[in-house]
Amino acid sequence: MISVIVPVYNVEAYLDRCVASITSQDFNNLEIILVDDGSTDASAKMCDAYAAADTRIKVIHKQNGGLSDARNAGIDIAHGEYIAFIDSDDFILPGYFSYLHRLITQADADIAVCQLLSVDENDRRLSASSAADRTVRGYDNCMEAFLTDTAIDTTAWRKLYRTRLFTDSGIRYPVGRYHEDAFTTYRIIALCHTIAIGSQPLYAYRQRQGSIINSTFSTRHLDLIEAQKQRLEFISTRYPSLTTLSANGMVYAANICTMRMARAKADPRPYLPVLKPIYRQHLRPYLRSNARPASKIFAVAARLNIRLLIATLRQFF
Repeated sequence: MISVIVPVYNVEAYLDRCVASITSQDFNNLEIILVDDGSTDASAKMCDAYAAADTRIKVIHKQNGGLSDARNAGIDIAHGEYIAFIDSDDFILPGYFSYLHRLITQADADIAVCQLLSVDENDRRLSASSAADRTVRGYDNCMEAFLTDTAIDTTAWRKLYRTRLFTDSGIRYPVGRYHEDAFTTYRIIALCHTIAIGSQPLYAYRQRQGSIINSTFSTRHLDLIEAQKQRLEFISTRYPSLTTLSANGMVYAANICTMRMARAKADPRPYLPVLKPIYRQHLRPYLRSNARPASKIFAVAARLNIRLLIATLRQFF
């Protein structure tokens, strides 16, 4: 059985699409856990209606605690041999669970991962990630692939996990943190001897333009840098030969924070003591990494003058 954990918070416009994409799968042995995280719209009642119509669906109603808290609540009651996470404003394509289940069982893997289909708010296709079918074996090789191969990435979704990765280790998502996946996924990967990578883009990630345009910036967005710092400490201790690869994540995180400040037209001065040392220390190896050329150019510009870079970018938002 696969336990499907769906955190739900004020997504009444998208919830029907999400749940229908799960219940209509050809893989029927599902335990569908909808975690209503204190929704104030119709989402909570919709969850109860789904449960009344499909005995595979369980609903947890809880006070709002954030995405991590909702996922953890689902993990704690999951009975399946496998776990999958689906965000409630996303949806999955037909054959999603059959495909991932076939990958994970044929390779005797700890995790199976498929590729990503990006859609807009009206389900129109925007882009799809690509990868070759392959299996990664060996603990060190799995971690190296995680750090270098975008076919795996940090997100909790588009993956099928053996439940024991969470239950035996006690690993949970950090409550109250932004970028919760960045704090967690590398720790799960460290437990994996085998990862099965599939080429099919069967997870539809919805890019909600309104949330991007209206984004703000706060110190909580620096959680991504803190997550990368913790990951670097972990990797340097457990996988010393991969330290440089992990350090590239520090620059990636700094780039994300810098761009968010520009979008939100935030004053960068309070954050310069955090950002500047990252670019000074880690820029050179980042430029030798497989990061996109645009990201490397961005990092160089930030290294030269973050305030000027943000002031320039503001003109385009």
